[in-house]
Amino acid sequence: MKIDLKLTHEAITIIASTLQPIYKSKAHTRREKSTLSIAYDVAGKLDSKFGSVKLKTDLFNTKKKVKVSLKYHEADMLELLLLGEIKGVSDNYIRQQIQKVINELNQKLA
Repeated sequence: MKIDLKLTHEAITIIASTLQPIYKSKAHTRREKSTLSIAYDVAGKLDSKFGSVKLKTDLFNTKKKVKVSLKYHEADMLELLLLGEIKGVSDNYIRQQIQKVINELNQKLA
C-alpha cells in the first residue's frame, strides 16, 4: 500500500531539516532498532528527494508540488516523527508547515 504526498518545495525543505536529529539517535533494544531503521529509511528518502528538488529549483519550478511516495509503514513513521519533532519548533510558520503535513498524513492513513 502506497501513500503519495504532494509537498511544496518549501515544505520538503522544512520536513527534511526537521528530521535531521534522527541521524544522531541511538537504539538499544530490538524494537528501538527496528523503529530507528524505518526512521532512517524515511529520512533518507526525504533527503534524497530534497536533494533532487534543490538541484532543479528555479523561478518557474518553485510553485510546482513534489510527489513523495511512501509505503504505509513509512508514512506512519513520518507522522510519528513529525509529531515528536513539532514540539521543539518555536517558529510559527515552520510549525504550521509541519502541521499541514501531519494533517495530510493523518487523513491518508485513516
